[in-house]
Formats: sequence, C-alpha cells, structure tokens
Amino acid sequence: MSILDSLNALTKTLLGVGIIDAWKQAPHTKEASEKAARLAQNKHLREAVMIAEKALAIWSRKPGFWERLICQLLLGKLLDNFTQQVKQWRYQVAQVDKLAANAKTFLKQDTGDPLETEALANAIAIYQRCTKILHDDRISRLIKQYQEELQGRQQFLTLVTQAQSQAENRFYKNAIAVYREAEKLYSTESLQQAIAASVAQVQQEEIYDAAFEKVQQAESEGRLQGAIALLKNALAKFSRPDGIDLLEKLQQTLKGREQFRQGLAAEKAADFKAAVSLYRNARLLLPNSTSCQIRLALVAIKTQAWATALTYLEAIPGEQAAYLRGFAYAQQEDLQVAYKEWLGLSTANIAKQREILKNLSQRQRLLKLQNIEQLVAAENWEKAKAESTQFLQKFGSDPLVEENLNEHIQPRLEAELWKDKEWKIIADQTEKAWISQPNITTLHNLAVANYYLAQTSPINLLNLIFSLSTALANITKDPSLQDVPWLENKPVEFAAVSLELKRRIETAIDMKDTNIIEYLYLRDRYRLEAVSLNLMGEPAKRGMKIKDVYITPVCYQYYLPQWQGIFENRIHANQKILSFLYTNWGLAVAACLEGDYQRAIQLKPKPSTTDKSYIAAFAQKFVAYHEGYYQLQQQKWREAIIPLKQAKPEIQASQDWQQEIDRLCGLQRQVISNFQEHLEFAQFWYDFLGSRDARSYLAEYKAEQIREQIANEQISSATALKELQKLKEIDNQNPIVIDLIERIEFNQELELIDKLLKNNKFEEAVQRAKESQHQRIRNIVSDIFVEILIKGFQNRDLGFEDIYQLGYWAYELCPDDPNVQEIYRFCQELKDIENLMKCDRFDEAVHRAKYSQHNSIRHYVAEFFIKTLLKGIQNRNLSFDLIQQLGRWAYQLCPDEPAFQEIYRSLNIR
Repeated sequence: MSILDSLNALTKTLLGVGIIDAWKQAPHTKEASEKAARLAQNKHLREAVMIAEKALAIWSRKPGFWERLICQLLLGKLLDNFTQQVKQWRYQVAQVDKLAANAKTFLKQDTGDPLETEALANAIAIYQRCTKILHDDRISRLIKQYQEELQGRQQFLTLVTQAQSQAENRFYKNAIAVYREAEKLYSTESLQQAIAASVAQVQQEEIYDAAFEKVQQAESEGRLQGAIALLKNALAKFSRPDGIDLLEKLQQTLKGREQFRQGLAAEKAADFKAAVSLYRNARLLLPNSTSCQIRLALVAIKTQAWATALTYLEAIPGEQAAYLRGFAYAQQEDLQVAYKEWLGLSTANIAKQREILKNLSQRQRLLKLQNIEQLVAAENWEKAKAESTQFLQKFGSDPLVEENLNEHIQPRLEAELWKDKEWKIIADQTEKAWISQPNITTLHNLAVANYYLAQTSPINLLNLIFSLSTALANITKDPSLQDVPWLENKPVEFAAVSLELKRRIETAIDMKDTNIIEYLYLRDRYRLEAVSLNLMGEPAKRGMKIKDVYITPVCYQYYLPQWQGIFENRIHANQKILSFLYTNWGLAVAACLEGDYQRAIQLKPKPSTTDKSYIAAFAQKFVAYHEGYYQLQQQKWREAIIPLKQAKPEIQASQDWQQEIDRLCGLQRQVISNFQEHLEFAQFWYDFLGSRDARSYLAEYKAEQIREQIANEQISSATALKELQKLKEIDNQNPIVIDLIERIEFNQELELIDKLLKNNKFEEAVQRAKESQHQRIRNIVSDIFVEILIKGFQNRDLGFEDIYQLGYWAYELCPDDPNVQEIYRFCQELKDIENLMKCDRFDEAVHRAKYSQHNSIRHYVAEFFIKTLLKGIQNRNLSFDLIQQLGRWAYQLCPDEPAFQEIYRSLNIR
C-alpha cells in the first residue's frame, strides 16, 4: 500500500472521509456543477439533475465535522449551493411531470369529435407551461402535433358554421360546397347527414333560382306587377331571404311609382301641398330619387320658393337640373351664378337667355359700382362697406373694390370709431369686424379694445382673456409690432411682451378677496388659455385655425356658433391633449394638467351638454383617469371605481398610467384594516389592472379566506383545493397559496395513509407515500414503521420476516436518513441470519449473530432458539439432541443471560 493510500485510509478511519478521495473528486464535482448549471440555464433540467445526483452521490448527505471542513477547504460553498440547486431543479421537474399528467387527463377527456376543442386547447396550454420550465423534445412534439390537430378542428368548425349559415338561409348549393371543404378535413356522421339534407333541397333551390332570374329580368323591363306575382309564387314553394328582400323592394318601388303618379296628378291640379307630400313619400320608396327631386324643385319654382328649389336641385346632374338651378338663381338676381349654370346648356333658346343674363349682370355690376362711389363721396362709410362686401360676395373678386374697401373705407371707419374712446361701442364694433373678417388686424383691434374696456368695466374680463391669449398665439404676425419707431430698428422682445401681458391678465382677474366665485370662473378659463399656449407654442405652430389666425380654446368655444364648419384643424394626431382642450372638457383637462384634480372634478361638463365627438370621448377618459387618480391619492378607492372604469381603455394603453394606478393601489392597501374590505379592494384592483402586485394581493387574501373557511368547517378540503387551484391561475407563484395547497394536500394524503395503515394495508400505504410530493409524508410513514418495529422487537411480537419488512419499508421511504439506514442494516443482518437458518446453516447463523455489533441481535436470536426449544419440549416434537443443540446455540450467544440459566442447567450446558 502506497503512502497516499495509507493516508487516505487513515483519514477515512479518523475523520470519516478519505482526504485523497475528496481531493480527487473535488474537480469532478466542480465540473459537474458547471455543466449542470449550463444545462439548467438552457432548461435541460432532467439532464442537469442526473449529472448533479451522480456528482453528489460520492459525498455524504449528512457529513461530520471533519468531512464538512475538508469540503469547505476544497470546494468552498459550492457543495451546499449545488445541493440547493438540485432540490430546486427536482421540484421543477416534478412540477412539469404533474402538469404533463394534468395534460394527459385533458387528452383522455377528448372524444376525438372535431367540433370539440376545449380539452385539446387546455392540454396544449398546459404543455406550453411545461416548456417554459424545462426543455423536452417529446413535449414539443406533442404541442406541435396537438396544435395541428386543433387548427384542423378550428378550421373544420369555421367551415361547418359557414355551411350551416348558408343552409339556414336556404343557399343549399353554397352550403354543400362548404361542407365538401370541411369533409376534406374530417368526415363525420353528422357532416354526412348535413350534406345529404342539403342535397335533398338542391332541386327545389334550382327551380327557385330560375324563377328568381326571371323576376330580375321582369324588374329590369319595368314589369313590376308581373315580377311580384312570379316572385310570390316562387317564395310560396321555396322561401329564401334574398327573395323576401327583393319582394319588399319591388313592392316599395311599385308603391313609390303610384305615389309619384298621384303627385303628378296633384301638381297638374295645382294642389302643390299634396304634390310635395306625395313626391317626398315617393322619394323614400323609389331606388332612384332624381325624378322626385326635380318634381319637388318644379313645385317650389311654381310657388316661387327659389331657395327651396335650389336645395332640392343640389348635386343633381343633367341639363334639366342645371336649367332649373339657373332659373332659380336668376329669379334671386344671382345673375352671375345663373349664367354659369346655363353655360353648359346647348339649346338655341338657352343661348339667347344666357346672353340676356350676361347683359343684365354687367349692367347690375355697373350700377353697384356707381352706388359705392356715391356712398364714398358722401362719406357714408358704413353703407359703403356693406355695399362693397355685398358686391364682392355677388360678383366675386374685384381688385379695385377690394383695395377701396381695405385701404380707404375700413381705415376711415376705424378712425371714426377709435376717435371717441367709447370702449364699449369700440369693443362691440371690433368684435363684429373680427367675426366677419377674422385676421391679425381685427384680432389686434379686438384685444386692444377689450383691454381698455376692462380698465373701466370688469364685466368683459372673459373677452379680455381669450382675445389677448389668441393675440399672444399670433404675436409675431402682428403688423403693429413690426418696425416700432422708438425701438430704433431693434427687434421686439416677444417673450417679454408675452410675460407682461399675461401678468396684466392675472392682475385684472385677481378678485379672490372680493368675489371668489367670479375669480374661480375667470381663473379656470385663463388657466385653459395658458396651458393651451404652452402646447400651441408662442408663436403658435399647432391648434385650431380660422383663415391665417390660430385660435385658443376659449376663443374657439366662444365663437363656435358663428364660425361652425370653417375652422381648420392644425393639430397632429399624436397631440391628443391639445385637441382635448378645444372640447367642452377643456377646462377640466387644463385643471388636471396643472394638478388641480379636485377643481377638475367640479368642472366636468354635465352629461346633457357633453360633446359626442371622438376627441371629447378621449378627453372624458383623460379627466376620468385623473379623477380616479385623485380619489386614490385621498385613499378613497370606492369613489375611484367609476371614473377609473370610464378611463380603463386609455389606462390599458398607457404604461405610465398603469404604473401610477398600481402604485396608488399599493399605498391604498396599506391603510385598509378590515379583512372584508381587503378582499373587495383586492378584487377591484385585480379586475381593473391585473398587475403582478394585484394578482399577488388578491391571491393572498382569497387564500386567507379559504383558510378561515376550512378552520370554521364551512368548506371541505376538496372544495378548498379547487378554489386554491383557481387562485393559482391568478398567481401561480404566490407562496401563501402554494403553502396552503401543500398543507391541504399533505393532510389529505396523511389521512388516507392513516386509514390504510389502520386497515393493515401496509403495502398500499407505502406506495401512496412513495408517490407523494411531500417528503414529510414519507418521513412520517417511515417513522411509524420504525416505531412499530422497535416496539415489536422489544416486546418480541415480531418475527424475522416482519422485522425485515418493516425495516425495508422504512428504508424505501427514507433511504437518506442515517437512523433509518442504521435500522435497515440491523434488519438486513437479521434477515441474513434467518436465511442461513432456513438453509440449515445454523452454525454460520450463530457465528454471524455472535459477532454482530448489536447485542440485541445476539439476544434476539438466542431467545428465538430458547422459544423454539421450549415449544418443542411442550409439543414433544423435538429430539433431546436437537433440544440440547438449540440450548448450546443460545448459550454461545447469551451465556450470562439470567433468564436462560435454569434452562442451561437442566440441559447440562456449561
């Protein structure tokens, strides 16, 4: 033996571990740990566990002090960490095996019916959960296999549903074609029956189709009554939706024609009121309403209702409509427009009338110009402006008239107006000019007039707010701020001007000490304008626009009735908040943006006045989110429910909003003390967000509720387990849920095993314990067998076989327990002795017992010989020599046992 072998043997004897063996095995263990970790990282957990168990098998499961010290020196904490990792991997593998078993259960429930997909879908979902835990080629193949099957069934179901719909609507040929497509996937008895049922109807359908074509031909030829009769006959034999729809259409058309005919008769009789009513009814019934529109226009012309006639003729094509429109315009003295309408008409009579219109128009134009000149000469500026505006509307653009209006008439009007400094009158006049001609100049005048009016009359402060704010949005375009003489060609500091004007607005509306209600009213509107200017930019680059002027939200809402339909939206789709400010939710939205959530709640518009537009709906959700946010801030979660539900789609679309609500819900949870309220709030949080914290919270309190119900015997363990499994679907990693499930399963298994043991079904109890996921179950059952063994051995109630069997079961359940190992070795030794005796090798059996390290084995075997001897004497079925031999064997094992001395003496054994 070499020195190293000697050293190894010595340390093994003294320390419990061979130091050379440990030194050789340490690198292999490190390598195995790294390899297993790589495999586990790639989800190859089964292979990782095999390598790990092989590597750990050479080390003691419960090492002594010296072995732990040597491992610490050679491997550090690797062995402990490795052992913990293996436990985790084993747990995950067991979890996958359990899931796979559940999947198989679902697959067993699948009957193979292609119309049933639930069991298959559930199995696939469970297998997919398995692949998230570990890599398994077999499971991956099963997923692929069952997914293909599921897709086939879903496609089959879709086709069958389509075919059934076609058959229900009596399109049997279409249904058969779709059924045949489904048949390529699966051929079932019900499918064949459906095909046969449809085939049986094909002949009737073909007869109907032929009749339907004839009806359509008759309709195109105008023979409506014949078409209706033919279709009614066909539908009586074979009713189908397309025929019913066509019949309704034909009947309506026939009724419409009759109404139109009656209208013509009423018009001819000069009963125009009845004619209009009949033509309108016919218009609703006939597929083409052009004839009705033209007749209505003719009736309007006959009654000299020119505007009504033009309304009926709007967008109607054709020369007749164009002629009538021209006639109506001519009657209204819109000669230019009438001329344009008749320009495309080609008849000789129209050409002559068109020429007359042209001459009349030119004469009318000349008279208008002369009238304007006379008014200017008389310095009747208001009338001159009105006539000039009317001229431009009637005859279109004219450079001379426009220049005269803008360069002479309008400036003189403004000069006259501003001269007297009657600010109320000036404000009213500048507002009229602003409404009729919105541009930067009229805006400037309006803002200035409102500013000076506000100095003397605070009742117009709202006008000051929106006119100055709109002016600030367009400040760089204001011509009065270009080339300011006293700045000596220096540029205007627009930012400084803006700040000063804003300061003056704030000063003007600051009346909180005298009239708090009015102050809040004005403050809310100024805040809306201020927030809007920040988003629009100064100068504005985005927002609502009227001609070349950007309009702020308060100004927009104020003049919306006058400018409806002529605003230009210059807000990009991604600038939703700016769009919100232009709705009637704008005041509330602005308050939200400034963090004044309580005021925002007060400023919400009433439902009856709420804008129904798409943007307003988004604005409402924006305010609802902030209302819910505010209520959660105040820890009033019940008040937050309704607004948060209103804003739910927007919250789901915003990660930031979700995180904020989640954070506030977490804070709300901390202040709740009542258990029932915890449950209600957890359910709300989970239903609303379903975040990780919400799932964990709900699962935790639901589990505690179930724990209480079990303790109060309100539900059974089986029901509790079902409820807990549902909770695992909410949060499958929740430690409280997992712990409670394990506890219930543990108690159920323990109760079952206890029942088996009480009924002496030991083997079945062992098998149940082995299959359990709970090591404690195996420990408890093993301890029971050990306890029975020890008591039975002490009381001598057990034979060799019983002792061995009990020890074997205990070892089978807990092979790593040192105490059980020791008992198993004890039982194995007794078993070996028994086997020797069964083979009549008693001397060897006695020798084995005599030199056993367990005194109890020597005593037990000796006592066995004594009992056998006494029984033989009592029954007189053993010879004296055999009795004496049994005594000698007993004496060899226990020569000093006081209880045996009398027997030894009687047999002369010394």
